[in-house]
This record gives sequence, C-alpha cells and structure tokens, in this order.
Amino acid sequence: MRRSLVAFLFIPSAAFAQNWSFGGFVDAYYGHSFNQSKKFERSFTTQPIRMNEANINLAFGEVKFDAENFRGKLAVQGGNSVSRNYLGESPPDIKALQEAYVGFKLSERTWVDMGIYLGHIGMESWISRDNYTYTRSLQLDYVPYYASGIRLEHQIDSSQKVQFHILNGWQNITKRNSAKDFGFQYLKKINSKFQFTYNNFLGDEELVSSKPRFRSYHDFILHLELSPRWDLLTSFDIGHQSTQERSGVVLWFATSTVARYKINEKEAVALRVEYYNDRHEANVVTNTHHGFQVFSSSVNYDRELYHRLKWRTELRGFQSKDKIYPKASGLSLTDMFLVTSLSVSL
Repeated sequence: MRRSLVAFLFIPSAAFAQNWSFGGFVDAYYGHSFNQSKKFERSFTTQPIRMNEANINLAFGEVKFDAENFRGKLAVQGGNSVSRNYLGESPPDIKALQEAYVGFKLSERTWVDMGIYLGHIGMESWISRDNYTYTRSLQLDYVPYYASGIRLEHQIDSSQKVQFHILNGWQNITKRNSAKDFGFQYLKKINSKFQFTYNNFLGDEELVSSKPRFRSYHDFILHLELSPRWDLLTSFDIGHQSTQERSGVVLWFATSTVARYKINEKEAVALRVEYYNDRHEANVVTNTHHGFQVFSSSVNYDRELYHRLKWRTELRGFQSKDKIYPKASGLSLTDMFLVTSLSVSL
C-alpha cells in the first residue's frame, strides 16, 4: 500500500520535473583599439563596447518549461552589451530581463507567446556563441535585439514556418507612443543545404525625430551550406522612415556576407565583409555631412578548448566616408580593433 502511494505521488512529480531545463552563458573578453583613443567605450557598435580592459560582454542564466500544451521561459542577464542596448528603457532595472514569456498551443502546429523575447530580425543572434563571428555585423547593431509583445508562430509544413508579431516598438519593452507595431517572419528550407528567411517591421517610431513617424524595415537572409566544411550567410536589409515634415521619406540599406570554414571539429575561421549606408541619418546619427556610410571587414578564429568552453578572436576594421571614429588626436575615417573572448555555456 505504501509503495503504491509513493509511486502515485512520485511519478507525476518526476514527469513534471522533466519539463524543466536550466542553462546559462558567460562571455568574458578583452578588446584593444588601434586608434589609441582616450575613450574606453567604443562608438557605433554594441559588442564589444569597452576597449583596453577585460570585462563581461554578456552573462545570463535561464530556466525553461516545455509541456505538451504550454511553455515559458525566464532569462536574467547582465554585462556591457546589456548596459549599452537597454539605455532607453524605463524603469532601468527591466534590462535584467533578457526573456520572460509564457505561451500556449493553439493547435498542433501553432503557438502563441506573450512577454519579452529576442528579436526576430537579422541573421545573427544576441548571444555571441550562436554566430559565425564574435562581434555582430553593423546590420544587427541597428535592429532590435529584443522585443516585447505577442508572437504567433505557425509551422506550415516541415520546410516552412511563419511568425506574426504585435510589438510595443522598435527595441523597447515599455511603450513610447499609443500605436502598436507589427512584425512578420517567413522561413523556407529550400533543401537540406539552402535556407531563405524574410523578416520585417512596420510601425510608428520616434527614434531620430521628436514625433512618431512611420517606419518599415525589410530583412532578406540566405544561408547556404556549400560543403561539409564551408558555410555562407548573406543578408540585405532596407529601411524606410517618413520625414519630420511628412513631405517625403528617407531610405537606408545595409548588406553583409560571412563565410565560415570548419578546419576540424574544434576549430573554425570566418571572414565577413559588409556595408551600411544611412546617409540621411534615419537610423544612425553621426551629425556629419554624409551620415553613416561605412565599410567593414573582419576575420575570426574559433577554438573549442574543452566541452562548453570556447576561445574566440576577431580582428575588425572600418572605413567611413566621414571622420566619425575617435583617435588620440581627434577623429578618423578608419577604425580597427582586436578582441579575444573566453566563454562558457552551462
């Protein structure tokens, strides 16, 4: 009788416990700027931020719950990248929430989630371990890393998936105006080696202007597995913003391509080239004649030292049309830095 009672109590508890999972990530880095600027904090990129010192780029811990008909996630975070990307949030302590959402299953192929979650735009992740290069491309530095709202996800079939988003804004948790914004994603696996993704954002924003103006953003991504060792990731983005006087629009665009070569199971190298053109300063403010028009390239080396422990090093350079990068003697058209990182995944 006692054994039957223990089994009755234990088995449901054990099954419930199996739905929980825990994880974490710590990314420590050291960056060196070749411009020898007196400023320790970089301009125009969000990862890495601090130069000529060791620091924490991102650290987080997470707990997830996955059941047959509902799910949830809570992840708390800290680090330099968090401080930079959440500057506009109020109250400030909300930046500690990387993700906090709950969801339920509407049908066999459809889920709805509500809360705070990572942004849907871009070919790279907020979390460095998931990317081909340690630093993010300029495209990703200027699109929402995170979002707050409602996400509807539907698996059309084994090769196609769509998402619909009702959002509080362009990378903000707390709403800044009365209008709601919208996002969409379509992902298509054309075959086992070729994947296409389209993301967009539509809504009224007041990023550069003092009043809300209609903004649209479109992101096109191709991912190709050229061989067992070669991968190619390329993206083209274009944005549109109504002008302050509502008499026209301004456009900006960006493109990036990353090629990765797997040397062996523990080592890989990646090369990235990119260009960002926001001459009207709709998305990136420089207060210069030509706005933000920048070429960039980088080379990245990864090595898995032990299981879950990774060493990454990247050399990255920039060439701008105007002098926007700090130097010891003023401003420069060029910038270059070297960053090395040790990260552990839990």
